[in-house]
Formats: sequence, C-alpha cells, structure tokens
Amino acid sequence: MQAQHAPPQLEGQGDLVDESRAVHVLLPAAILAVTFLAYAGTLAFGFVFDDHVLIVANDSIRSWHYFPSYFTSHIWSYRYPHLLANYYRPFFLTWLRLNDALFGLHPWGWHLTSVLTHVGVTYLVYCLCFRLAEDRWAAAAGGLIFGLHPVHTEAVADITSIQEPLSTLFILGAILAFRRSRERGPRFWWLTASLLLTAAALFSKESGMILPILVGGYAWIYGGRSGREVVPGERAIHFSQRVRSALGESIPFWAVILIYVLLRIRVLTGFAHVITPLPLSMEILTIPSVLLFYLRLLVWPSGLSCYYDTPYVSTPGWNDFILPSAVLAMVGVGLALWYGRTRRSAPEEAKAIAFASLWLVITLLPVLNFRFLPEGEIAHDRYVYLPSVGIVILVAIALCQVTAIRATSFVKPAGALLPVLALSGVMGYATARQSLFWSDDLTLNYRAHKIAPHNVSATTSLGAAVAERGMDGTAMALYQQALAIRPHLWRANLNLAYLYYGHGNYPEAMHFFARACTDNPSDGDQFLYFGMALLHMGRISEAEKAVRSALVVRPRGKAYHLGLGMVLRAEGKLPEARQEIAAELAADPQNAQARILQQEVIRQIQTQGAKPSANQWSDTPPVEIK
Repeated sequence: MQAQHAPPQLEGQGDLVDESRAVHVLLPAAILAVTFLAYAGTLAFGFVFDDHVLIVANDSIRSWHYFPSYFTSHIWSYRYPHLLANYYRPFFLTWLRLNDALFGLHPWGWHLTSVLTHVGVTYLVYCLCFRLAEDRWAAAAGGLIFGLHPVHTEAVADITSIQEPLSTLFILGAILAFRRSRERGPRFWWLTASLLLTAAALFSKESGMILPILVGGYAWIYGGRSGREVVPGERAIHFSQRVRSALGESIPFWAVILIYVLLRIRVLTGFAHVITPLPLSMEILTIPSVLLFYLRLLVWPSGLSCYYDTPYVSTPGWNDFILPSAVLAMVGVGLALWYGRTRRSAPEEAKAIAFASLWLVITLLPVLNFRFLPEGEIAHDRYVYLPSVGIVILVAIALCQVTAIRATSFVKPAGALLPVLALSGVMGYATARQSLFWSDDLTLNYRAHKIAPHNVSATTSLGAAVAERGMDGTAMALYQQALAIRPHLWRANLNLAYLYYGHGNYPEAMHFFARACTDNPSDGDQFLYFGMALLHMGRISEAEKAVRSALVVRPRGKAYHLGLGMVLRAEGKLPEARQEIAAELAADPQNAQARILQQEVIRQIQTQGAKPSANQWSDTPPVEIK
C-alpha cells in the first residue's frame, strides 16, 4: 500500500497556530501580572482592623500544637471560649498558622500571600469565563475586570479577609473540576477533586454551602453530561427526568454538606446563632436596599469603606423599599429578556447567562440573613467578592455579543478590547488608590467615619485608632458619641473603661467595665480589669468575685491567676495568693511581675507581716492596657 503523504501546510497557517498558542499563554499571564501590580503596594502595609486580634494577639496560631483544635472550635475560641459564634473555619485558622510559620509577625509576607491568592482566583475566573463563553478575549475581559475591580480591595488588602478569596478559590476550583467530570475522560478523579474542593471551601467559609445548588444548576442548564448543546432528541426528555438527572449529579455534594453540617452543629452547639434579633418583616424590608447598594458597588465602586450607613428598614417607604425593589425588578426583567433573545440566536451563550445569573443570586443569599450579622454591619465590600464572579461572566458574555468577533487573528480582537483595556486602566488606578486607605488603622477608620458618620462601629474603631496615637481625649469623645447612639455598644463601653483605667479614674473605669461585662459576658479581660479597678477602690471582696469570673470565662487567660493572687494578697489570704501566683508562673515562667510578687508573698508568709493595703501591688496591672 502506498504511503500517504501529509497535506501541504498552507502559507501562514503555522504562524497562526503559534500565535494562538502564544496568546493562550501570554494573555492570562498579562492579566495576572497587572492584577498583582495593582495590589503590590499593600506589601508595605502593616496589620490593621481584625488583624490585631486574630493574628498579633492570637496565641493559637503560634504553634502546630493547636492545629487539631482548629477543627473542634470556632475562630474566636482562643479568646472567647464560651462565646456562641457562627464562624467554623478551620482552614482559615490553618492559613493563619501557615503564614505565621513562614513570616512570623512580618506583615509583608501575609499581604503577599493574600495578593497571590487573589491572583489565583483571578486566573480561575478567567478559566471559567473561557469555558462558558468559549472566547479567550471575552475571558480576558472578565479576568481583567475581576482582578482589578476596586470593590475587592477589602478582601485583598485586609489580611484577615482572606476568608473570601480562599473560599472563592476552592468554589471556583470545585465548579471547574465538576465541569471536567462531565466530559470524556477520568470522570471519577475529577469528581473526587471537585468534592474535596467543596470540603475545602466549607472549611474556609460557610459560603461553600451553595456549591450543591451551583452544581445542580449547572447540570440542569447544560443538560447532557458533555456540557454541550443537547441534540433535538434530548430536548424532548421529560421535565421530571431532567430534574432527577440534575439532583442525581448534585447528591454527592449534598452528602459532603451533610457531613459538614453535622460537624458544625457539634462544634458550635447549633447550626447558627442569632447575633442580632430582628423581626422577619424587617429583614425582608431591608433586603432590597442592601441588594441595590451592592449592585451600585459593582457598577460604580466609589466611596468604598470598611463600614457603611445601611440602616434597617421597618416600613416600606419609597426610597428604602419601593424604589430599590422596582430597580431590582427591572434588572431581573432585563436579564430574562436578554436570555430569551440570546437563546434563539446563540444557545450556548444563553446557558452561560443563565448560570451566571444563578451564581449571582445564590451567592448573595447567605449575606442577606441579617440576624446572623452584627448589629448595623449588614453591608461590607468583602461580601460581594464571590457574587461578583457572576457579574464578571455576564459582562464577558455581553462583550462577546457586542463585538461579535470570533477571528483567530490577534489584531481585531485586541482592537475590540480597547474599551475594556481603558476601563481596566481606570479600575487598576482606583484599586491601587483605594488600597492606600488600608495602610494603617488611623487612615482606614478616619475614612470609614467620614463615609459612615452614623455607623457606631466606624466611630468606635476610629476612637481605638486615635487612642493608639495617644489622643485619649479625642478617643473618649468618639466613644461617648457612639454610646449616645447605642448605649449598650460593648466595644465602646469596654474601650472607654480601659482609657479611664489607664488615667487612674477608677470610679469611671469601674462603671464602664460593669456595663461591658453585662453587655457581653464572654470576654475575660474585662472581668480582670474590672477586678483591678475594684481593688484600687478598696472593694476587695467584689474584686475577687470579678477576677474569678475572668477565670471562669477564660481559664487560660494571660495573667488572670496573677490578678487573683494580687486580690487574695490584699485580703490577707497569703497561702491562696501564693498558689495562684504559682499557677501563673507555671503557665508563664518568664513573667517577672509574678516572680517578684511571689517572693514578696513568701517573705510575708515567713514573717507573718501585716495585711497589705488594698492598693499595694495594684498600681501595676497584671496585663498591659488594651
């Protein structure tokens, strides 16, 4: 048999193939590089916001000895072991431990891993857009917009907000792996990878619970396992059969969710705990205004802040309910009309529109249950990090339709991307500028108070920031301003008490410590300092009760046994005081204050000296003022 010769290569065909491959590699690489550069400035920033509590003062991330406890407690348990919290996120704590092992308390490394995680998420967004739109230029537009969108600044520049990029990374990975499992090839391994990524997403943040719905929705929208347009015979499949098929493909994911929920209930003693009791009617009436607020952030991200004035809605007024509801309804109708028109001309693009819309709606639902959020903090930029993926896909599809370009050459699609490149330039500049507000606590909270002057959390945070700079008078005024709006705001009462204590005004300190202990009895430090204030005022028996309460709330609290030893010594209970001081030294052998006090107590026991005054040894608190 005569051998067959390969067909001659057309002139220029090899150049087109090489160019296509180069673009396929260089395009996402350029997007990721630009995204990294937009956030590169954050590497010079320090620890801000919750970083001080969850990183700097968190002893549980200093050693791998604590690693098993990450899976058996909530993220605040190291400080508030009796607090009924809703945050079961062992992979987040593991992430903190890994960063601490690598970088210690050098914030540049923590910021670097946050930026790199966002870059990784951006790449997966590019991949998802490419798989759905089947156009690398539309995917490039989606990747650029996601990577450079200013609304993501909080999720990237705030180190402890890594929970958002981390969970989103796993969710996107799970969806992409599930999609691969529906194609020809090693389906079992891709499905297994998707299920493992689902578990990782759940252990990073609760938002991973939406994955079975996304998986089922994808299976429903894309029909056959190939993920392609179904043939005419497949369109005639009975409705119930298609529902069963979608549910069947999501069952393994529901099984993962069930295991997670049972573990969560066991660890948190309940699935979730109400933080802010609200009437159901108020929750429902507030949803439209918050959704419209998020839509505005995604479309026009100006005036960004870590806090906002987003009040609860109790009556269906025009500005806060009727108008937002009407705008949202128009957006929904517009999406439906767009889908219907696209379905007739480009069925695959219509499927992408449907899936992106499902993604947007489903991922927003968890952040609309306001009862599980702190009072007054019902809107944050980081809450739209995951939902923005849906918006990005919709934008990519829209650009795909507007340009209507499927050419393989480089020039025409690149020319069509010029408006996107211009927009990306503006967004990149805005992101780099917006990230500057996260450089330090004073800058961050000054802006927050300026953007949201009626938000008591913003006012209290600014008070803490100025107190760190030694401006105690200004801090006191800010705390009082917050308390005038909400008298039982725990953090304002507690911080004001610490300031009064530091200035030696023990009656005022005692007053605000008492209010703080009543408002939130889960913090041990406040009971310790409440006891020290009482000790200064000579109310020794009450001081003993307060410090013992601190040990009940947080048995391993730093210097708690030392504080109790001080009180017992003042009461003349020298053997008990010696025992408590010994307990402190057993936990912290380097505590010089405890060592000196131990020697004094031993000497006093040996000489059977007179009972010390209430103020002796109480001039120096057992732990540093907050």
